[in-house]
Amino acid sequence: MFIKSAVMNEEFVNFDTEESIDVIIGDSREAMREGLRQMLNSDENINIVGEARNGKELLSQIKTLSPDIVILDGKMKGVDDAQIINSIKAITKDIDVIVLNDERSLLIPSIENGVAGFITRDISRNELVTAIRIIHLWRLVLFKSGAHFTLVKL
Repeated sequence: MFIKSAVMNEEFVNFDTEESIDVIIGDSREAMREGLRQMLNSDENINIVGEARNGKELLSQIKTLSPDIVILDGKMKGVDDAQIINSIKAITKDIDVIVLNDERSLLIPSIENGVAGFITRDISRNELVTAIRIIHLWRLVLFKSGAHFTLVKL
């Protein structure tokens, strides 16, 4: 296992590529989905291909849209976290799931259930874009704390 802590800065991830990253946002709160969409739409390599407000919509969109990454609220209403992550992974193991939640008690269960990243909601736009790039390129489990990311290669 590889573990590294890194401070965020402009040169943290060099992403000079034409490859696009397709993302679905899964959150029961419209304001949160809107905020994430606005944060990510400004990056030319990240495409928001879908948004879901519940687990049923999320799984349906994953099946039809085949995203690279799903950003998932760790406490989406009406959804058991472990079950939804397992259902996503049952559709395809190629999707990386990022849990966006402030409850650190969800970190270990999320990783045990196969998420690729766990990020707190106080993340900035640049940090979120960087996290998506890291996870997409290197398949690293990621935990953000303050200005540091902890990277764990499993």
